[in-house]
Amino acid sequence: MLFIFAAHYGEVENIIQALKMGKRKTSFPFLQYCTSEFSESEGRILLTICGEGRNNAAAAVSATLAKEGAKRGDILLSLGSAAILKAPHTAEGSCLGSWFLIHALQEWATGRQFYPDMLYAFSFPEARLITGDQRLSWKDAEILGRGLPYLPDRGELKASPANASKKRTKGSSIKFSKEIPYPEEIFLYDMESTAVFQSGYSFLSTEDMFILRCGTDFGLNFAGNTAEESEKEQSQKQINKVKEEFRKLLKREEEQVLSFIRILDEISLKKEKERQKEEAFLSEVQLLSQELRLSFVLEKKLEKLLHYGKSIHFSWNKYFQKKRQEGFLPVRDKRGGQKILQELEDDLLHFSSTTEEDFPCLLETKKEVEDRGGEERKIPYAISKEEDPLPFHPHFSHIYVEREIWGHADVETILKKFPKAKIILIRHYKDLFNRKKQSRFMQERSKKLILATKEGQRIYPGAPVCQSFSETQFCYSSLIMNCPFHCEYCYLQGMYPSANLVLFLNIEDYFQDCRKWIREKGSLYLCISYDTDLLALEEIFPYVEKFSRFLEGEEKLRIEVRTKAGGEALFRKIKRAQLSAEARKRLIFAFTVSPEEIVQRAEHSSASLESRLRAAKLLIEEGYSIRLCFDPMIYHEKWKELYNVFLDTVFREIPMAKLYDCSVGSFRISETYLKPMLKAFPQSPYTVFPYENTGGYYHYPEKIKEEIEGFLLHKLEENMPREKIFRWSEDVEVNHEQEQ
Repeated sequence: MLFIFAAHYGEVENIIQALKMGKRKTSFPFLQYCTSEFSESEGRILLTICGEGRNNAAAAVSATLAKEGAKRGDILLSLGSAAILKAPHTAEGSCLGSWFLIHALQEWATGRQFYPDMLYAFSFPEARLITGDQRLSWKDAEILGRGLPYLPDRGELKASPANASKKRTKGSSIKFSKEIPYPEEIFLYDMESTAVFQSGYSFLSTEDMFILRCGTDFGLNFAGNTAEESEKEQSQKQINKVKEEFRKLLKREEEQVLSFIRILDEISLKKEKERQKEEAFLSEVQLLSQELRLSFVLEKKLEKLLHYGKSIHFSWNKYFQKKRQEGFLPVRDKRGGQKILQELEDDLLHFSSTTEEDFPCLLETKKEVEDRGGEERKIPYAISKEEDPLPFHPHFSHIYVEREIWGHADVETILKKFPKAKIILIRHYKDLFNRKKQSRFMQERSKKLILATKEGQRIYPGAPVCQSFSETQFCYSSLIMNCPFHCEYCYLQGMYPSANLVLFLNIEDYFQDCRKWIREKGSLYLCISYDTDLLALEEIFPYVEKFSRFLEGEEKLRIEVRTKAGGEALFRKIKRAQLSAEARKRLIFAFTVSPEEIVQRAEHSSASLESRLRAAKLLIEEGYSIRLCFDPMIYHEKWKELYNVFLDTVFREIPMAKLYDCSVGSFRISETYLKPMLKAFPQSPYTVFPYENTGGYYHYPEKIKEEIEGFLLHKLEENMPREKIFRWSEDVEVNHEQEQ
């Protein structure tokens, strides 16, 4: 459903008439209008008149969404007028009567800020909206406009590097360039928006709330006002002018607004259908659970198994219908239900859409797949994506910058690489990145860039699931939060609430931390790219090049750079550092390698296997230390055939004897991360696979794990020394030669 909220009837009168909305006759404290079943929108739009002020807005939104039972996927749209406080000179002539999509909200009294997700490529210009508690006179508006943060007065003020650096209490190594103007941004003012957003936030996610405002008054004067007129005369003339032109201004872009509402209605309908399918699926799970006499815990296991079955096109409806025909359903007791549940799990582990001779009757037909909104599978790992009613913004269409580093030389360099991006200043990266109710699945379609500084701890001891390669001082650092690639099995999806990327630019602080660690511990093995892929972002910010130069002067430091990037372009990036032969040996490039089928289906946007191997080979020839990571190994029914072809390619292209070492490990993940991944990606075979849990870590069943890892170890032993093979185990990582 689409919920629309406006402060006054006059702001949406044209919309109500255009959508043929009728007044709702209910005992509700706020005036409401809705589309009828005969309208174009089929009764899915409800418009509520809130009244003026934050208290009225909060009450109206909360009461409406609670009464209507707002669900995941419903859309909230706040429509209305706003005062134009400030705008760049180039935009002044076009602001009056223009509608703006709001990308940032701020409470004037508290300074709290809120950020709607800017995912869809709508045609409206964007603005920041300030919410206050009172109507503004002309004088108030002028004073408020001059005192706004972030935006200089008509482009005349400059950011002060000296003042900006004084604000920083930590990380004093950050360096500022010459004075540069703040980013141009339009500022609007109203009395309701932050209350609407906060109240809606209790029911809906950030991706499902939209704020649209028409610039109608204040900051940019209507024609006819002169500086000589008194404030009282100006105010009265302004009021009269607004009464005369208010409807005209709101109606100027009426068709564009109506088109926007129809698109939101279409998005809402699409999400409603998805929700209905999920609810129907859960109802089927409950009915099956009753037939199987399952407990609540086992019912959840059944739900997960059926999700996995759907992801590999296993027709579980046919499966259980066959059980009924054979007289096994419904079961007589709980023990019988547990037995059938175990049989289902075993059959799923051996099922593949490529083995029709084994399960000819259990494959979904093309019509069955289409009915549930999926697509025919080509190999066992694919997630279908329905066509969206609206295109998404490209990645990094919006760049958020912490205000205290505005003027940083590296910030300026990065922004020049994105001349079309919308630049939005923020107080702290966590205000945006750590918001609740974000949708990683949606944000993966349009990632944003956040430029920030990292305070506090920056070097961490390796986690239990990390390969430490027998290093006593094995640590990692987080230079970037999240990754430019989207690997469907990646634990980052459960680690972070957002898919947006945070780049920490105070790299000198990291260098200081490294020096301190080496002084105290004697040496340091630092993995700088374990939670991300730095090389993939080297053109945006040269982390690897900077760390390589730092490495040259630190003899007790070794650095590992793990990557799924590749190609000769990567090789050229690395050569820019011009390291000595000795330093090259202490710079370890760890290439994660997987069969090409897995790369295509699960490691989205990453380099192909061929490209990774080509880069690794070139770096070996240049004297760098190269590690191949056969980790994580991904299981499916045809795993042996898949990995045989894959290993033949690796052994043919790479001189294995020249490798620094290699690592082996099958897929594993902390239960802490898998739970949010299940919620965000319930259709992915990587999240719903029937894993086993040992000590808080999910992994493949022991038989499968030993079989696939043993196979790979045997192949590696035939092509390289045992002492260079490292295998991860649950208790401790072991050198494979010691394991023998």
